[in-house]
Amino acid sequence: MNLPSSTSADTAANTPEICDGCGSRDSWVIHPARYRSTLCFFCTHCLLRKHPTSFCPSCFAFYDSSPPHHFRRVSCSDCGSYTHIHCAGAGDDANSPPYRCPPCRDPDSFSFFRPIIDAANGVRCMDKSLSGAFLCAAKIAASSMNKAVYIAKCDAERKGKEAAVARKRAREALDDVIKLDKKAKSDVELSANRDQKPNMSHAASANSDQLKKQKNPSVQLAKVKHER
Repeated sequence: MNLPSSTSADTAANTPEICDGCGSRDSWVIHPARYRSTLCFFCTHCLLRKHPTSFCPSCFAFYDSSPPHHFRRVSCSDCGSYTHIHCAGAGDDANSPPYRCPPCRDPDSFSFFRPIIDAANGVRCMDKSLSGAFLCAAKIAASSMNKAVYIAKCDAERKGKEAAVARKRAREALDDVIKLDKKAKSDVELSANRDQKPNMSHAASANSDQLKKQKNPSVQLAKVKHER
């Protein structure tokens, strides 16, 4: 399988898809993935190295739900990756711990994804092993992004519920403020009415006394004598 040519310098300078692991600018092999709660971009090799427990480093079988049973796997003493017992090989050092997976045996020169360059025309191509590595990395990236979507959805739902509760509390607080305001105005009116009643009672009492005096016969007789 032939591969696209490497990204040109001008295109690489403008693309944001640069491997966060090794700095590769070959954007056609950059995979988006959520790593340690952060959205990152990795080339095929770095993505596989960042997720050692998600696949078999020998046959590139993707562990979608869970890794093989511990009786059917061997764990790398360096990176913790899980290799199938049959992939490790009977003549390998799988039966003599500590076991080291292929990447950890030669960390300086090993690469999960190193395209083959055709000597005749210089075209890069992939064989079956490289295709398996690329497909495995794509599956890991897809699984990682699906989990990121699920986490974002749950977070959005949680924040929506919190916002609804906060809105309800704010509405209840506003209703309480309105009630307190009405009560305060009512208390002011009652207080004003109490202050006006004594004045009205005093004026009414004075008018009543005056009327009694006018109706009193002795007062009227004295008034007539005074006029004479």
